[in-house]
Amino acid sequence: MENKLSMCKSFFVYYLKRVRVSKILLLSYFTSIAIFAQQPLVFIVNYPGSAPYLYVDAETGLYMGVIPDVLQGIRANHQLNIKFISNSRRRSEEYLYLEKADLMMLSKSWLQHPEKLIATKAIDQHRSYLYQTEKFSRQFSLAAIDHKIICTRKGFSYPSLQPYFNSEQLIRLDLSSHRGMLRVLFKKRCDYTILNEYSALGLMQAPAFIDKKIYRSPDPMSSVPLNIILRPEFIAEKNIIDNHIVQLQQSGELKRIIEKHNRDIYR
Repeated sequence: MENKLSMCKSFFVYYLKRVRVSKILLLSYFTSIAIFAQQPLVFIVNYPGSAPYLYVDAETGLYMGVIPDVLQGIRANHQLNIKFISNSRRRSEEYLYLEKADLMMLSKSWLQHPEKLIATKAIDQHRSYLYQTEKFSRQFSLAAIDHKIICTRKGFSYPSLQPYFNSEQLIRLDLSSHRGMLRVLFKKRCDYTILNEYSALGLMQAPAFIDKKIYRSPDPMSSVPLNIILRPEFIAEKNIIDNHIVQLQQSGELKRIIEKHNRDIYR
């Protein structure tokens, strides 16, 4: 009889411990969900964005592109809660320094203060070309130009062109959008503009430019990795994104995502 009572007592203690552990696990789970819901990371976007990577759909107002699709898996399984916010007033990089945003899309090569921020693994290779309204000669060289005006994006840095800005071989004419840069090029107010290859192809499908032609330089002016940039305290979040990017690369899904959005912006 005593043995039976002892066994019942041991089982009861074991059961209470299991219930307590289960409660702790449930509490931990719901706490993490609450934190996920209450503390979204702010991903700042230069309005209207840059297709095919990250842009605002004109009809739905939703954020579309390679970056949202890459992050979707992380968001869906509650590893990270990310909220996209548009910015049209200042360079998005400044929001990270001011701690008013947590993430952004940019090449780490373009950061003004790379020591103050961290970057994920490259998502794609970002290539920019010079464009003009006439064909480039095969012998085209920046070194041979002198006092030419180039339409540029206000607030953007162009490291590969900076020596030519310094020597005034190229003179910047800053505009607030890529569409504006192309419009001014066709008005002959600048000799060149500089655009990402996808942006140029996408813009030329717009009604305002569909019947016009532009030509790109024989070689890219820059070819740099495209990254997600984070504030330095988010190293754990960076590791989550890095691991996810590697998985997408190894499965071939990242390539499919990029190809899909490249097709979509030309429709």
